[in-house]
This record gives sequence, structure tokens and C-alpha cells, in this order.
Amino acid sequence: MAKAINVFTKGVGESSITQSAWTRRIVFYVLLVILWQVIAMTGIWPDYLFPGPIAVFNALVNGFLTGDFLQASLLSLQRLAIGYSISLVIGVTLGLFLGRSRLLEQTLGSLVLGLQALPSVCWLPLAILWLGLTDQAIIFVVVMGALFSILLGVDAGVKNTPPIYLKAARNLGAHGIALSAQVILPAARVSCCFLQLVWAIS
Repeated sequence: MAKAINVFTKGVGESSITQSAWTRRIVFYVLLVILWQVIAMTGIWPDYLFPGPIAVFNALVNGFLTGDFLQASLLSLQRLAIGYSISLVIGVTLGLFLGRSRLLEQTLGSLVLGLQALPSVCWLPLAILWLGLTDQAIIFVVVMGALFSILLGVDAGVKNTPPIYLKAARNLGAHGIALSAQVILPAARVSCCFLQLVWAIS
């Protein structure tokens, strides 16, 4: 009986602590929004630089009602899909060659490894200079942000393909494109699971 009372008391205490923590969080964010509105009302910065929460909320509602946000989101997804598709085709193709050629690994591989460390935002100035403020510039940044990660991932998958698979495929007459498409890529699928991560990074 005493044990049951202790368990009940402990559960009530933990519930009270949780409710207290949530109350503090809510109060904190309410005060933060009030402070935001007060600073915006002082006029230190123009409205277009520092709008208040009421103005932001109104703009958010109007954006959804007019469909501007939906249209902009679809356009961004379209650019992302195009850029990712381009980087996927180029990255898989070059990754296969890089994984199968020692010469390419010793030359192009070092360059790819160095460029892969660069964040995609580094390509933004070059994209604006070369392509201007266009959709092509955005697609270029997406391609450059995803290409090298895909290439290195496919390269690692190709190199980790069990040699017995290749020997068996060659004995059965698989060569060239057939060997890559039917043996190497399926065998490298574990290493290629990173493609979902690259999509998020893009």
C-alpha cells in the first residue's frame, strides 16, 4: 500500500513538473512576442526591415489566402527537383567511372573530394555572376550542392561491390553498361542510401 502511494505521489510530482515547465515556456514566448511588438512600434527600423508580429501574421494569412505561398512553394520544389535530377544523372554516371578507373580516382577524385567540402552557398556568387538572378542560377546552386556528395557516394558503393559479384557477372557474359546497371549499382544500393540525405541537403 505504501509502495502504491509512493508511485502515485511520484507520478503526480512528475506531472506537476512537466506542467510547470510548459507554463514557463508559454509565458517566455508570449513575453518574447510582446517585446518584438514593442520594439517594432518604436520605429527604430522601417517596417520592411523589422515588421511586428501582427504585420507578419497578417502577411502570412494573406499569403495563404491569395495562394502566393503555395505557388512559391511549388516553384521552389520544381527548381529543387530539376537540380537534383541533373546532379543525380551526372553524379551516378561520373561515380561509376570514378569507382572503376584508377586514373580518374587519382586525378578527378582529389578535385571532387575538395569541392565536396564546400557548402552550396559558396556557389551563389558565381551563379549570380554567370547566370544572373534567374531560375538557372538557383538550379546551378542546387546541382553543385548535391553533385559531389552523390558522386562520392556512388564511388564508395562501386568500390565496396564484392569482387565475387563481378566475377560471376562476367562469367555469365555481363560487360560494360549491363555490368554497371545490373550488378554494380544494385550491389552498391546500401552505400547509395545517402541519396535521401543529399536531397535534404540540397
